[in-house]
Amino acid sequence: MNILHLVKIQRDQLSKAEAKVADEILAAPDDMINMPTAELARRAGVSDPMVSRFCRSLGCNSFPEFKVQLAKALAHRASFISESVFKGDPAHTVIEKRINANQAALEYLRSHLDASAVDAAVQAMGQARQIIIAGMGGAAAIAQDAQHKLFRLGIPTVAYDDHLMMRMAAAGASTQDCFLAFSVTGRTTAMIEIAELAKQSGATLIAITTPESPLAALSDITITSGNELEDTTIYVPMTTRIIILTIIDIISTALALAQGPEIEAQLKKVKHSLDGTKLELNTDIEAETDQPPSQHN
Repeated sequence: MNILHLVKIQRDQLSKAEAKVADEILAAPDDMINMPTAELARRAGVSDPMVSRFCRSLGCNSFPEFKVQLAKALAHRASFISESVFKGDPAHTVIEKRINANQAALEYLRSHLDASAVDAAVQAMGQARQIIIAGMGGAAAIAQDAQHKLFRLGIPTVAYDDHLMMRMAAAGASTQDCFLAFSVTGRTTAMIEIAELAKQSGATLIAITTPESPLAALSDITITSGNELEDTTIYVPMTTRIIILTIIDIISTALALAQGPEIEAQLKKVKHSLDGTKLELNTDIEAETDQPPSQHN
C-alpha cells in the first residue's frame, strides 16, 4: 500500500490537528514534494511539530522521509483510470493486467471475507419484511444489481440512489426491515447520516464497506468492500467493484439456498415471465427465406 493511499485510509483515525495536515496533502499531493515543513504547517493551521507527529503516525520518521514515500507513490500512480495500467500499454497488456488484478481481488476476497458476517446478513435478510438498499455515486449501480438479484427471492426489495429518497426510506423503516448500505470507503457524510436514520428506526443495518470506517461502526453487520486493496479515488475502481458484486452474488445464492426447495418454483415463475418478451431464434431470417424472390418488370 503506498503512502498516499495510507493517508486516505488513516485520515479519520488521526487527531483533529493531524487530520488537517492530511487534508492539505490529499488536496494537492503533487505540491508537497517541494514544500517545506513550515509552509505545510501554515496551510494546515498547525505547528511545525504537528507535521512531524503526523508523519510518525504514518510510520515515517520525518516530513522529508514522508515526501520520499509520497514521490514514489505519485510516480507509481499510473493514471486516474487504473493503478495497474500505464500510458503506452498495448491492448494485450491492458487485458492481461486487468484480468490479473481481478483474479487477485477474488483471491483476496477468499481469504478476507468473514463467513460469519455473511451468515448473519443472510439470516437477517431472510427474516426481513423488506430489504431497503442504498448506494450513491459509483455504488448506485451496485445497489441496482443487488436489487435485481434479491427481489426474485420473494422478499420485497427496493434500491435507492437518490439521497433524499434514501433519507425518507431510512426514516420510514421498521424493526422488521433490513437496510443494506453500500459505501466503498464508509466515509461519505450523506451515507453515514442515512445509516443513522435507519438505526434510529430500528432496522437491521448491513453495510458493505471498509471495516474500519464510521459507517462500519454504526452497522449491525459489516462485510468488507475490499477498499484496502485498491485506491478508489481513481476514475474506474473496477477491482473493488468486482469484489462487491461477488459478495452480492454470494449473499443472494446463500439466501436462496436458505429458503429451501420452495424457492425453485418462485425463481422459475419469475424466469418464465420473460418468455414472451423475446423473438424465437432465427424467426426473422426464416421468414425472409420463405418468401419467393421478387419479380421486376
